[in-house]
Amino acid sequence: MKYKGRIFITIFAFLLHSMYIVYYFYRDGKIEPFDVYTYPLLIFGGYWTGKQYDKVKFYSEKDELTGLYNRRFVIKSFEKIASLAERAKSKLFLLVIDCDNFKHINDKYGHHKGDLILTQIAETLIRSTRKSDIAARWGGDEFLVIGHYKDEAGLQTFLKRLHNDLENLSKQVNVGVSVSIGSSIFPDVSRDLDELIKSADQNMYMDKEQRKTGVR
Repeated sequence: MKYKGRIFITIFAFLLHSMYIVYYFYRDGKIEPFDVYTYPLLIFGGYWTGKQYDKVKFYSEKDELTGLYNRRFVIKSFEKIASLAERAKSKLFLLVIDCDNFKHINDKYGHHKGDLILTQIAETLIRSTRKSDIAARWGGDEFLVIGHYKDEAGLQTFLKRLHNDLENLSKQVNVGVSVSIGSSIFPDVSRDLDELIKSADQNMYMDKEQRKTGVR
């Protein structure tokens, strides 16, 4: 959670009260002790108000369980990200990542274990992606990653590493964890977010079936 609200409102409260004291000092030629004593109270009030703003801002953009960006943030930000990519004449990749047999895991081991797996997947995505990439929880056990695309070989190397990193979670949570990943490329496949997700989703299900049958 960022501290922008807390910093801004605390400083604003401090400066506003200081201006109030200076004004009455020049008008009356003295400073009331009560005005000085209220500084800590005002700073605390400003900090508390800023904290509430930061919470609202955080949960409007982030998923509460995993700390990743949420669906609302991706939808709101995609047009800007896509415009920047087009201006730079670059491409984006979009990944849809699905945890295999997640319902079975929830039913067999309980929701606490299911939540643990989701948070571990989220932490792995944060470690595996660049700061410029967007990693989001799209809903349920489905995740989304958007990043700058260089070439197909680079993307396939990244996908292979991501598969391995995510499946290594099995040792950490003592449950067999596997994922299926589908990708699509902006603007080659589409310029529309829904179409890109639909294409990546289809590729993800293809990956899931291929992993079941062992035929690539």
